Amino acid sequence: MKYWVKLAAGAAAVVGALPIAAQEESGGLEEITVTAQRRSENIQDVPIAITAVSAEMLEARGLNDVAKLSAIAPNVTLDAGTPFSGSDTVLAAYIRGIGQNDFAFNQDPGVGVYVDGVYLARSVGSNTNMLDVERVEILKGPQGTLFGRNTIGGAISIVTREPGDAFMFKGSITGGSFSRMDIQATADVPVSDRLRTSISFSSTKRDGFQRRVPFPMPTTAGTPDAFAAFDPFDAGDQANPAFVAAQATLNPAYIPDCDLGVPCSFAFDDSSDFPAASRGSSDREGGVNQWSVRGKAVFLASDDLKLTFTADYQDVDQSAMATNIVGINSVVFGGFYNRCLRGADDAFAPGAGLGVLCSAPRGGNSPTPDTFNGLAPLYGVNQDGNPNNNWIPYDPRFENGEIDKTYATGNSFSRLKNYGVAATVEYALTDTMDLKSITAYRDLYWTTGMDLDGSPLPILEPSFEMPQREYSQELQLNGRAVGDKLNYTIGAYYFHEEGNLHDWVIFPAGLLMVDGPNALETKASALFLHMNYRATDQWGFTLGARYTDETKKFEGGQNDDNGFVYKISGCFPPSGSANALLAPVIPVGVTCQQALGFPSAAEPWRFYPPGTNQLDFTNTSPVAGVQFHLNDANMFYVSYSEGYKTGSWTTRLSSPNPTYNDSLFFDPEEATAYEIGAKSEVWKRRLRLNAAAFFTDYEGIQLNSQIGISPTLVNAGDAEIKGIELEAQALITDNFTFNAAIGTADAEYTRIAPNTTDNGAVITTAFKLPKTPEYKIYFGPQYERTLASGGGMRLNLDWTHTAELFNDLGNNDFLKRDATDLVNASMTYMSEDDKWELTIGGTNLTDERYVVTGQNQGGAIIIQQTYNRPREWFATVRVNMK
Repeated sequence: MKYWVKLAAGAAAVVGALPIAAQEESGGLEEITVTAQRRSENIQDVPIAITAVSAEMLEARGLNDVAKLSAIAPNVTLDAGTPFSGSDTVLAAYIRGIGQNDFAFNQDPGVGVYVDGVYLARSVGSNTNMLDVERVEILKGPQGTLFGRNTIGGAISIVTREPGDAFMFKGSITGGSFSRMDIQATADVPVSDRLRTSISFSSTKRDGFQRRVPFPMPTTAGTPDAFAAFDPFDAGDQANPAFVAAQATLNPAYIPDCDLGVPCSFAFDDSSDFPAASRGSSDREGGVNQWSVRGKAVFLASDDLKLTFTADYQDVDQSAMATNIVGINSVVFGGFYNRCLRGADDAFAPGAGLGVLCSAPRGGNSPTPDTFNGLAPLYGVNQDGNPNNNWIPYDPRFENGEIDKTYATGNSFSRLKNYGVAATVEYALTDTMDLKSITAYRDLYWTTGMDLDGSPLPILEPSFEMPQREYSQELQLNGRAVGDKLNYTIGAYYFHEEGNLHDWVIFPAGLLMVDGPNALETKASALFLHMNYRATDQWGFTLGARYTDETKKFEGGQNDDNGFVYKISGCFPPSGSANALLAPVIPVGVTCQQALGFPSAAEPWRFYPPGTNQLDFTNTSPVAGVQFHLNDANMFYVSYSEGYKTGSWTTRLSSPNPTYNDSLFFDPEEATAYEIGAKSEVWKRRLRLNAAAFFTDYEGIQLNSQIGISPTLVNAGDAEIKGIELEAQALITDNFTFNAAIGTADAEYTRIAPNTTDNGAVITTAFKLPKTPEYKIYFGPQYERTLASGGGMRLNLDWTHTAELFNDLGNNDFLKRDATDLVNASMTYMSEDDKWELTIGGTNLTDERYVVTGQNQGGAIIIQQTYNRPREWFATVRVNMK
């Protein structure tokens, strides 16, 4: 009850603040048309909280990809990149505290992204660029009835521009910081009165902002040496005050003395010695190099029939996202590696317990042995009497304290080929009934590789390969009835997706080599109905529902090319007798593979049981609402909606699970949302104010819990999220306009699932939900005037203040994003004939740096951070020809 009281009080406060009066229509703001309810209508008549962004606003404010929309939309967090994805084409999208922060194939987004009504099923590639876009609609709250699967938090609908009926060309060239060079061009080429076509092209290039630099290597005898192998398990080294201080303070300057007192050289395995999705390197991280093209044709076959065909292609080939490391742990995985280097140790000596981890050859067990044949053992490489081939240990010396500098030398690439075709048929059956069909096919191939350890050593170097394809078919029957008082949409939807994600993850020098091919397939079908009934001039009602039937199939092939579990247990090789180690508990004749629970005798390194697993889901998601129209310019609404996102399997195993059971499966998410809102235009329609107060009951939250080395998706618990949003657009004078917004979100866990932890930290209801700041404020004034020369000048300023947020389940301080103030500005000169423009501007003018994403593997190895881009300037020349 207390939540309803707060919600009602907040709504009353917001609504009460709106100046309500009927106004004249002349000289006001331009009407915004949206298709949030699958038909074109004024945004002020839609009982949904929507942030709508026009093509003019996208261009004026440099919003050239989906993630940049985050700055202007309240209670929306859109980040380019997720933990260890290495790619800014991956979108982490959250609306009102609900979303998903991963790229894995087994995990569905919590916010649906649509382009011209076609669903983009993967977060990979969803941070698409704004190529010839007419508008973007950000719909908040569950949108399951009309938009379907996995819109539990909301939907982002991108609508591209239709070709015009006359020739047109416009283009731009942008240069700027970090050797930036962007090119965009669009042309309308009408073939006839009934056939119109357009072609658009975009190319973006920018150097990375994080430099790869050589690790400093002391070579003078008797001086501190970077290659001395200390042992974090050794009591003597642990008693060393300098070492203890370094571990306690993460002092990056700590370098132990050279044990041998002579010049030391540098020897280690190169990253290319290990299996990976592909190869690629760069002297800078965080670069951009991509191009895309889209073609569109509209054929007006008759007055009743319209056919629209689109095709698009995107090619990305750039460096990986920038990575900064903190919190290096040289006791667990790093400690195994360091201890193997030292050798001559009772526990790690050859043939004695853990010694097989160091003394046995590394790898050689890959399902594709032609690409990897194994490496020599690590045991005692720093104790061979030759100081010129010493290996460097892994410890906090690699924390350089500079977020734009790294000692990494391994893989650094992000490559994506993403294309799709679609056909939309619109046929007027009668004057009041239309049939619409959207048929689409999409295909992507993504590879990425990164060096996350910030050192020249192969300590943590993951790479991934994802081929994916999807087919969808939607049918809509849209019509009006009851004297045009009833608007309805009846529809059917089919979706089929298949593909796989292959993980290659190298942990310290190959002591653990995760090799994980995982294949998934999804088939989903749905029926839906959505109705709006305007009973009187003042009262309207909304009612709808969607029924979904979904089947998922999965086969996990994840294994360890080095047999870490075998070796760390001392029971090795897999065919060896477990009785010799564990007698009399293990009977004679039981092999190590059987005793340790590896499920496949034919594949002794495989974690997952062979065979295809299947899950079936059904769901009905309703929506209901009431609207009250005080007059043509003021509307109030109350709505109820439900959202749903299916469950799936955990794919990231680092030890065997011999039987299929609940520990390999996570349940669906569900959201029940209540909203009270108002939409108002006042001051002769020169001021538009839209407000909403919401309450969401969010159950079965799917979040990544770092369990050992594995980021494992779990149902972390339940939460209640409530908040307020207010968006304003004002035409103060004919020259001065502004957009402003504020959003608040009070998100609290109400239940934590038993045994939910993150890197050993027990999660409680006191923790904060990821990617959910308590408030965000946006203010964007624009001033435009005509100059004496006849040309024009336009000034834009954007300021966004966002409260602190956490990027992870465990609320790690290293991954916390402190409160930020982002400021962008630009000045544009427009020619008298409107044929060309010149813009000069800057982004992140205050040089605010914050953690965009990251991963806490601090319990095993490191904590990894990715920071945003620093302050940058740009200059753009645009041309328009008609």
